[in-house]
Amino acid sequence: MTISTQEMQKLWELVKFSLSKKFSPESYKAWIEHSTKLASVTEEEVQVAIRNNFALQWIEKNAREQLQLIFRDVLGEGYKVSLVVNQELFESKIPIKDTMPKIGSLLTQVEEKENQLQKALKTACLNEKYTFATFVVGNNNQIAHAAAQAVCQHLGQEYNPLFVYGSVGVGKTHLMQAIGREVLEKDVTKKIFYCSSETFLNEMVESIRGKKTAEFREKYRKLDILMIDDIQFISKWEGAQEEIFHTFNVLSGAGKQIILASDRPPGQIQNLADRLKSRFEGGMMIDIIPPNYETRVAILANYNKDHSPPLSLECLEAIAALVEDNVRQLIGAYNKVYTYAKITNTPMDRETVEKIIGVDQEAARRKVSVETILEKVADSFGVTVGQMKSTSRTAEIAMPRQIAMYLIRDILNYPLERVARSLKRNDHTTVIHAVDKVNRLMTNDHLLRTQIVGLKNSILK
Repeated sequence: MTISTQEMQKLWELVKFSLSKKFSPESYKAWIEHSTKLASVTEEEVQVAIRNNFALQWIEKNAREQLQLIFRDVLGEGYKVSLVVNQELFESKIPIKDTMPKIGSLLTQVEEKENQLQKALKTACLNEKYTFATFVVGNNNQIAHAAAQAVCQHLGQEYNPLFVYGSVGVGKTHLMQAIGREVLEKDVTKKIFYCSSETFLNEMVESIRGKKTAEFREKYRKLDILMIDDIQFISKWEGAQEEIFHTFNVLSGAGKQIILASDRPPGQIQNLADRLKSRFEGGMMIDIIPPNYETRVAILANYNKDHSPPLSLECLEAIAALVEDNVRQLIGAYNKVYTYAKITNTPMDRETVEKIIGVDQEAARRKVSVETILEKVADSFGVTVGQMKSTSRTAEIAMPRQIAMYLIRDILNYPLERVARSLKRNDHTTVIHAVDKVNRLMTNDHLLRTQIVGLKNSILK
């Protein structure tokens, strides 16, 4: 059958909808929404009209491959996508050609598939922005990325559980949700659920109050993939540990996949039951360390391409040099610089970027007190502030004390004597020794570096 003009328009709306999910709202509106039209579809070729040469250059560089993939999914293999500048088409509103047979049913199928995927993502509590395509791989996370892809290929078989740990903002949540997205794109019927440990606890408590524990257990124990973020917080609740232990056993015994994320490895989670530690450590444990300078620049470049006009490479390099430890803060710094440039219409250079971001960093430091740092360190290592200020030299006390000295010096830039006094030390050489030791350990021990970076981020946030 010959398709109608309405069906052709429906096809192009579907293609544009798919493109809107691949690009930022700014890029989509600037280059696609009002600058492209479907000119014709034949048995072998799809022709897309572009408003002008400027838009053509952008689409050739950024969207041609996406167009090819989308039309292949809708129409099947063998269709060539050609891009042609045709300004008259936008002015005269010439109707597109009605030449493609059997497209109505294909459109319905693709539309249904897209709707099913969106519904499944919502049910699984997955953020549609977290995909493998938007995850920037660097030296800091390439092993975790490879393990995540292996999990997608062999659910419940390899790396079960997958336990990913690292400091705040290094991409743990992004990576684990990307697994869920990848699996659903292949099989939308898979039962997947992502939640935080706090959500798990709240649902458990509500189920007990409402006498619906059977429904609660049914929900979690019938999953194909269970993902729990910030799993370290379950150490506070014995009841939650008990429930997760039994849920873990049921899912693992049925060959289902379990993915966990934490700010530290199981062995360092205070008050975590030994039987849970054993199970968490029984699969694949991978740490994601903060990205190095080159990876930070790559992350910014990937984010920058969706902004128009983009920031210069010089600006990206300046931001990457100033924000070292946290991808979330890195993107936040970019947004601040970009917004400032757009509002003030000021050309951005390295010096301007340093002023904009430096103000933020200095303001954050002014809000921090010595006691805040000491309390954060004490809580992280399971000791008290009093113990850190005591004369004890045991390793359990000495290490947190040295890390506290390092952070006070690093964050507040206090003189050595003042740092010493804050921990009831008389000799500033103790501080010199502590800072040097922590610096050496962080160079060689990625786990310790991750923990200290996480502490610093939590203090400054």
